[in-house]
Amino acid sequence: MKRWLEMVAARQSPRRVVIDLGMHALAAAAEALPSVRRRGAAARLVEDVVYARHGGEALTLDLHLPNSPGPHPVVVYLHGGAFAIGSKRTHRAIAAAYASRGYLVCNVDYRLAPKHPFPAAAEDACAAWRWVAREIASHGGDPRRIALAGESAGANLALVVALACATPRPEPWAAPLHDLGVRPAALLLYYGFLQASAPQRFRRPGVSRLAQRVAADATRSYLGAAAANPPPLADPLCVVEAAPAALRLPPAFVATGDADPCAPDSRRLAAALRQRGLRCDLHVYRGESHGFHVLFWRAQAQRCWRDSFAFLGDVLGAPSAAAGPQTLHAA
Repeated sequence: MKRWLEMVAARQSPRRVVIDLGMHALAAAAEALPSVRRRGAAARLVEDVVYARHGGEALTLDLHLPNSPGPHPVVVYLHGGAFAIGSKRTHRAIAAAYASRGYLVCNVDYRLAPKHPFPAAAEDACAAWRWVAREIASHGGDPRRIALAGESAGANLALVVALACATPRPEPWAAPLHDLGVRPAALLLYYGFLQASAPQRFRRPGVSRLAQRVAADATRSYLGAAAANPPPLADPLCVVEAAPAALRLPPAFVATGDADPCAPDSRRLAAALRQRGLRCDLHVYRGESHGFHVLFWRAQAQRCWRDSFAFLGDVLGAPSAAAGPQTLHAA
């Protein structure tokens, strides 16, 4: 209840409050499903690990530690939600899906707009990466095999972290990552909202008025007055498109539905990476829209997960032992 009262106090729209409440309610219901419970039992959950502090506020992540022998390949997951809703709690089933296959998962919370506009979320994502680089080996993770993953706004943040690791950055919160010496070995970006500015690009045939409003609202709350002149790392897609050919990013798995308003962002990113000679496995799922991969019972969602695991196995190598079921089903 405190969370939603704070959202109201921050003048979040009623629609956002209701959606966020619904996401948390559905997440709680999903955890009661037999398949989700089986996947959860394949790993030990360590909640609310503090990875940084900001203004007295503890920033936390959850660890899903596989029961199988380590050292484990690692997935750092950044949830979506238009930079304004969602949490590690709403994405626990997603984290459990990776952990059930033997991946150590860091499921990250970050500060949300509009109370905390850009660069808060990106700053927190970078801080979480610094924590992972320092601490993950002590939890049984392999720092040489870390994948960055996220969907929608979380994909934006994952790409920000990857860019900060790959290239020297002027932003004080991003600059330290390049010197850490620990870089992601893989990227998994699901239907990314990879350019936070320019919501007018969604005003095109086939995009609903609701989707157009949601995009405009996300830009306004995340960027505020900076929307007209966005900081570079608010739009990591544009940074990649403007980068020199020598850009060093890890292999990327990019997934989108062909009915997703954000699909052009994924296609642009794939084109930009391939033009620079970088590996990008673009998967476009017919008939699917935003959020489809969390609907575990759908055939295309299950196909997306199989494709994701195949990519991870190819790039990171197989986990030492699968900790749980090999397929995803709703029940």
